[in-house]
Amino acid sequence: MARKILRDTHSEPANYTLIGISCHLKDYRLSYLLNKKLEFIFSKQQDFIITLQEKKEPANFSFYYYKDEDQVNSYWLIANRSEEYVLLPELKQLDFLFMVEGDFKKSRKDQLLKAVGSIKNILTAYEINLTSIKNFENLLTELEIHLMNIFRIPKNKFETHLKK
Repeated sequence: MARKILRDTHSEPANYTLIGISCHLKDYRLSYLLNKKLEFIFSKQQDFIITLQEKKEPANFSFYYYKDEDQVNSYWLIANRSEEYVLLPELKQLDFLFMVEGDFKKSRKDQLLKAVGSIKNILTAYEINLTSIKNFENLLTELEIHLMNIFRIPKNKFETHLKK
């Protein structure tokens, strides 16, 4: 009789760090200053489009992405405000969300917070407790779908690679 081996295929949940930024800068200017200060290469991506629970129309939020291959971290800079909506109503005082995906040591997190806070035009930057956000899991799901849509290989390019 054949033996069956059951394996747990669920991976460990990714670690996230969320930093709230309050400033009067435009998204592209903040991205530039963060790139300069942190030596990142944030790139502008398609706007993060989401339909908020209480609204009927989708809202667009500015979205920047950087992947640090050495530290195996992904960084997202997301506007917390669109023209008429707020992405996270419980954090309506914040202008931007700076999210880090991956393991992040406390010393490195403290360095990041200090560096971001030292940028001249940033009024405040602080870490946000993820449990204080009501729909954080839903937001993560929407962000993952958004990233999959951004970085998917177009079908015709994939087929071209197969023919070679």
